Amino acid sequence: MPVNGALPDAVRRVLARDDLMMLAREAEAAVDIVREGMTDEHVFRHESELFSEALRMYWYTARNAAVESDCSSVAQLARDNAGVIVRLCRLLKLHPGAIHDVDVGTFHTQAVAELAATRETLAGDPVDRDLYQGRIILYHAGRDLRIGGDYAAAIDLVERGDKEFVGTGADILRAAFHFELSASYLLCGRVAEVRTMLREAIEEGYWKAVAASEYVSRHRIEYTLALAAWAEGDLDEAASQLARAHRYLHRTGRRAARYDVEDLLLSLARAELLVDGHGPTLPTVNRVIDHLDEALRTIEGIRDRWRVISRSGSPLAAAIRRVYGDIARAAAALNGRQAAELGLRVALSAKQSGFAGRMRADRFDVENRWWKGRRLRSLLDQVVEAESGPQLGGAAAENEKRLDDLRQRIEQAVSPLLADVVVPVPANIARVIDAVGHRYALDYVSLPDTVTGEATWFRTLVEPSGGLSFDHLASGAALSAFLTAVEPATVALTDVLSAGVDWPALGEQLLPRSLRDGLAVAEAPVTLVISAHSALSLMPWGALGIDTNTRLVERAVITQTPVLTCLSGPSTAPASGPALIHLVPKAEGGIDLNVESERAAWGIRLRDDGHVPLVECALELGRRPTDLPRTLADTLSRRGHWRYAHVASHGEGEGLGQTLLLPGAPISAGRALTLHWPQSLLIVSCKVGRLVNIEHAEPLNFVMAALAGGAEQVVACIDEVPDYSAGRAAAEIVRRSRTNGTRLDVALHDAQLHWVKGRWPDIAWTLFAAYTR
Repeated sequence: MPVNGALPDAVRRVLARDDLMMLAREAEAAVDIVREGMTDEHVFRHESELFSEALRMYWYTARNAAVESDCSSVAQLARDNAGVIVRLCRLLKLHPGAIHDVDVGTFHTQAVAELAATRETLAGDPVDRDLYQGRIILYHAGRDLRIGGDYAAAIDLVERGDKEFVGTGADILRAAFHFELSASYLLCGRVAEVRTMLREAIEEGYWKAVAASEYVSRHRIEYTLALAAWAEGDLDEAASQLARAHRYLHRTGRRAARYDVEDLLLSLARAELLVDGHGPTLPTVNRVIDHLDEALRTIEGIRDRWRVISRSGSPLAAAIRRVYGDIARAAAALNGRQAAELGLRVALSAKQSGFAGRMRADRFDVENRWWKGRRLRSLLDQVVEAESGPQLGGAAAENEKRLDDLRQRIEQAVSPLLADVVVPVPANIARVIDAVGHRYALDYVSLPDTVTGEATWFRTLVEPSGGLSFDHLASGAALSAFLTAVEPATVALTDVLSAGVDWPALGEQLLPRSLRDGLAVAEAPVTLVISAHSALSLMPWGALGIDTNTRLVERAVITQTPVLTCLSGPSTAPASGPALIHLVPKAEGGIDLNVESERAAWGIRLRDDGHVPLVECALELGRRPTDLPRTLADTLSRRGHWRYAHVASHGEGEGLGQTLLLPGAPISAGRALTLHWPQSLLIVSCKVGRLVNIEHAEPLNFVMAALAGGAEQVVACIDEVPDYSAGRAAAEIVRRSRTNGTRLDVALHDAQLHWVKGRWPDIAWTLFAAYTR
């Protein structure tokens, strides 16, 4: 057979995306069957956990049904569902747990063998007991062979006569078999045969029948004809067939939710065909953007209807992350404002995934000893319950109304920020740009490639003038080395810094040329907001070089935000009081902490037993602190008048388990969600400031909890920081805050600038970060 290289890469990508999304939708239905048999307590943190449990249950079902009489159809269906999940896992490069000694790659083969063994004879011909299920099993098995590269076996299995479909109840599946046969021909080099075969079916065969031509599935024939024309270089014919397929789907499917995956696939194919076949003329760019915009809206519709946002372990959620990559790649290849806005929308939408479900999975960390914690846990449970219910028809409308109500209740119980991430809505780009205001803003997102699954980085720059650019971020040697060094996300950044980092090269690769040029001529440091993602969440941004002699912190006041949609306005208020201060020099059963510099900055006394009490103090210099009798958690559990807080203690943990180790009443991130935090929050505690915005979900950690609980700015440590430099930096931030009400990010910038000019080691100053909402 000819080699696969005969097929254009663009057509190969369309086929790969089609396989991914169709498998994901089928797997979604398969795992939903499994979910129905589970208690509400069962929440999966990642796809692999869900798929492992689903495979285990289907394997047991198939094994038990096979030994019972008249249960062969149950066994066949169980094996078929398991085969769909296995193939999707392979496409997503996931590795669900092993099922004893079963070869999980043979589920489809076993289902086909069982189907053949149970056929009956009618008028001399072998007939499946369940004609519809029999065709489904053969279609899935043929597709599995084709995806696995065994084109000859796939063709042999799906090359069926029309009589196996006409009047059998499986009529609508004829298009699926034609698609599978055509896809196998295309991939094995028999491109010229596809259009001939399909035209015969249309003009003389199955699709000539009027009744059959009205099946919604008929659009897959025009879709396949378009791919064949595309493969042969007949791009005008391909465009015509894709448009015909889209019209047919909308007319016969009436834009019903059950066909939104097919709608998405056609929109993306039409956009990519235009990119593949035309120059970057303005009319072409506008048409591409229209198709990509339609695709993105369809994705948002799928996410709304299937509620894959909070169910981060769902098959569709995993597949959609890759489709986002396709849209971002196409947008990055285009010029103009509309393309940049589309790219930013993709980035923001891709970061809306999994918050409510992951919080529910980690809900043992959302402490329920307090009324507010119990209320929050109850609201989260109700959100996931609504998102897991029926998503079509009247039930969908009822769930939507219920979610809107829950969103308002979360906003009242905690904050608008938490409501936005638990029950998200599509991002409003105009509002985001307004919230950026006079600042520069950089957004980074890592999205997997549809075909390879490899991460691709995209970058958005928002300028103070409102200018916008979106591009693909090329990964040079310095960036690749850093990304490798910080895997996994729990790595010690002190080790990474000690090994040496090429900061000028990283700055050149990560910072847009236009931004570096603007920084070079700015008369004063500019304000820069960064929304990082995945491994870049661990980047010490201030250390980047804008040239061989200048660090970014020397030219910019840097603040990070979990997602640009978290920004509440174009500016943040200056630091003000009164302040709460809790410095913990003595750790229970651990190493003591040096807080002398910070004590001196506040004028706090050391008790005879070596402990420092919780105190309240006006922010202005010269004001003396007053001891408070309660713990910090008890104090913040009530709405108070405090506008500033400074905590220095040891810390530990990850995610909602990140904890400030305070004597008598440690505060975890889960507990922090239930507290009322002051506007400005300075935390000197190792690693508690590590806010990792992972690939498939918003960040869950102490900083996020504090921002959701009322803090407007947070300065914290993203790794272990030496006592001396941490205390000196914190004391300098406090002094500047008390002297002239300097914002926390500006105070941090000034303190770091002092270290840079003094040529102190990077480890002394780079591991503090400022965050804002």
